[in-house]
Amino acid sequence: MHTSLIICFFERVAYLGKCLDSLLYSVGDFDEVVIADDGSSQPVVAQVTELKRKYPFPVHHAWHSRKGPRRAACRNNGIRAAKGDLLIFIDADFLVLPGSVRSHVEGARPGTFSAGRCKYLPEDLSRQVLKNPFTAPALESLYRTLPDKPIVREHREFVRYSILRRFHLAGEKKITFGGHFSAFRNDIEAINGYDENFIGWGGEDQDLALRMVKAGFRGRSVIPHARMLHLWHPKELGALHWTEGPNVKYFNRRRIEPYCKNGLNQRKRDV
Repeated sequence: MHTSLIICFFERVAYLGKCLDSLLYSVGDFDEVVIADDGSSQPVVAQVTELKRKYPFPVHHAWHSRKGPRRAACRNNGIRAAKGDLLIFIDADFLVLPGSVRSHVEGARPGTFSAGRCKYLPEDLSRQVLKNPFTAPALESLYRTLPDKPIVREHREFVRYSILRRFHLAGEKKITFGGHFSAFRNDIEAINGYDENFIGWGGEDQDLALRMVKAGFRGRSVIPHARMLHLWHPKELGALHWTEGPNVKYFNRRRIEPYCKNGLNQRKRDV
């Protein structure tokens, strides 16, 4: 089974470098990395081209033109560039702990997607990580310094609602989706990937999960085992919680079909 890691990225090369550095402790657990670039400037593209030569694993750069934040389109572009049967999605401000990619791979089943979460590093620790090299034990130590309670709560909630949905005791929208996740390419293609009607920040992940559930796919939690850290950074302009932004109205549309028309495969595409 060929496994691709798809990293959603825009402009922050220092963060991307640390993300790729963390993947050095997971070599052998995946086959390639695809940097899904949401339209970074040409100087940044040049830096990424230089950066990807540092690593012992294949790194591909999938860029599209900048038309404001287009996270859904960006991830679809990454899917098209990836060769993997199993696709694992993370963001460029994540640090991947040893064994976390393997947890996604070992739990992968056709017809099932796996969802994970991150622990959030505070600003001071994030700045230290960005300034200095780190080792695998250092990542483990950082992870242990942060509380487990939020992660445990999210894992239990995910499992609880998964069980309730099986017995039709909870609706499809009772699913939380964010952080990192994985699914087989064939399953993502079955719903035509991300819905590119989501423009800007937020909602596209939740919508993908909802449509996968509607299509009959089951979600499983890898939260306890697929451990990742989220580096602090200033909020992007307009990066409110997605339920406060313009995408919420579209997410709450009356009829949501599993297959989206404006998605991964389109007859005409302008990137």
